[in-house]
Amino acid sequence: MMSEGNRAFVARAVGTAAAVAFFSSVAGAVAAPDGARRKAQRTGPDYMLVALSDSLGHGTMDAVNNELNTRHAFIQLVADRLQAGNSLYFSQPFFDSQEKRIQPFRIPTNLSVDGSDSFSLEGLEYYRRAGVDTSVVSKGLLGDRVLPRLLKDKYDKVLYPLNVLNRGPVSQLDGAIWLLNAPALKIGEAAVILWIGNNDSSSAALGYGGKNPEFQPIPLDEVGPELKPLLRTLLRFGERQGDVSFEPYGPAAIERHLTLLDDFAAQYERILSRLLAETAASGVSRQVFACTLPYYSSVGYLMDSEDLEFYLRKQNPGYSVPPTFKRVAPPGEPIEDPLLGDRISLLTFGFMYALLHSGYSAGYVNGVLEIAGQQRDGLVLSEGEQQTIRERIDGYNDIIRTTAAMHSEVHVVEIGEHLNDTLTGETDVIVGGRKFDRKWSRGNAFSIDGVHPGYTGQAYVANFFLDAIDDALGTATTPYDLEQVAASDPYIDRDGDGWVPGPDTAPIGIGKLLSLLTDDDDQNPAVGATLPADTWDLISSILLERILGIPSIGAEAARIRAGR
Repeated sequence: MMSEGNRAFVARAVGTAAAVAFFSSVAGAVAAPDGARRKAQRTGPDYMLVALSDSLGHGTMDAVNNELNTRHAFIQLVADRLQAGNSLYFSQPFFDSQEKRIQPFRIPTNLSVDGSDSFSLEGLEYYRRAGVDTSVVSKGLLGDRVLPRLLKDKYDKVLYPLNVLNRGPVSQLDGAIWLLNAPALKIGEAAVILWIGNNDSSSAALGYGGKNPEFQPIPLDEVGPELKPLLRTLLRFGERQGDVSFEPYGPAAIERHLTLLDDFAAQYERILSRLLAETAASGVSRQVFACTLPYYSSVGYLMDSEDLEFYLRKQNPGYSVPPTFKRVAPPGEPIEDPLLGDRISLLTFGFMYALLHSGYSAGYVNGVLEIAGQQRDGLVLSEGEQQTIRERIDGYNDIIRTTAAMHSEVHVVEIGEHLNDTLTGETDVIVGGRKFDRKWSRGNAFSIDGVHPGYTGQAYVANFFLDAIDDALGTATTPYDLEQVAASDPYIDRDGDGWVPGPDTAPIGIGKLLSLLTDDDDQNPAVGATLPADTWDLISSILLERILGIPSIGAEAARIRAGR
């Protein structure tokens, strides 16, 4: 009878043999990418496009990752234009409609993962957002699963099978280094888009994320009576345990979520140094495009006083924000400075909208923003807090420019400034007679989640990148016709009622909540978003699914269900 030790040895041997066989078969496939795109005189592609980024590179829209969204995202649009007239190796780790990896054995070159920051790019969990003392490697931020059926989190699903080829767990950065060093690829030149750092400020602006506690922009006092009892009980339990906080905005919370400048500087230099030093002997000409960051505090997800009154008056015509909530402009007057005024999150707004729909008074609903005549700071992102976030992002951008200047292979792409000019109204973007700006839905630029660009916004971003790549590589790409893209963009408010239809796909996860705020008839301004009778049941089910991932809450839920 075989001993446990011998069984383990045989398992390791079989696993190693399988990995070697797998490596050989995949490497052979990579050595021969699409022959129709390869010039006859070369043994490999002229170019490879690698992306290291977050949800923007991943192609997130409506808080969902799937093939439809990714095909319309800027990195795919850039690749499509580069492939026209050039021999390019580029591969996407597409997800299906349920966010499961399609074609898992296909080696990806877009290594962007939704939620990544400058630390998770290297598999590290940033200590301040994690509520611990030291940044450490987290298995959840690495690709480390051996078999496709075991791919669970987004890092596994994006990075597979690079970990198998590397014969060990890989971070996004590790995966890029492997690609640039892979002899089978026979690449002449590699363009690496490094657009990382947005999530070093995102949770501060969005009022969501982190650990110990995890912040949630839920007005629990106001919506509690409408939530299912189990959910309400678990949320209060998490609050008492210190694992959940419903006060995401405030100086301490904001500061905790923002990466410190010294930490960002050290990490960004480490990323570039590793990327260049560990691929120096590859023989590949590497051109890295280091991208600056836009103001996260200016995205459509953050609703100002004008937004609130525009939408909430659809449920209660007499609604007005309380006097403690700082306006961006007097009622009925245009906004002169879009950086002014208090904000709340799109999720908080959605709860207020649902409460009004359920018959609650405007005064009751304004308890989300004000208590006893005082502003409720925990759910309101103030002007001053927004300024703090912008100043930190300015600091990140200075670091990106300074660090990039130390490396001859690195080119700065000022996409942050470009997008800021659009978001703040410095640059008017008019497409087909419609203005594109920071406003959620009615601004035409964002998907329904208010964070990620829609189809036309993605093409706008892609055109800027194409200019930068053409300058560096000497390619000659054709920019996208934004009017042509807009013609089939589901994120454009065509009837001017403030709602957009969104794509014709079944929503999942938080996307189910966002889908409640879509236009049922975008040809008729009298018909907009219609909430179903079971809105609160749906809200409860989705929130319950999300919070069960918090260990203490999951354990408490199991205890309650077991009747202990």
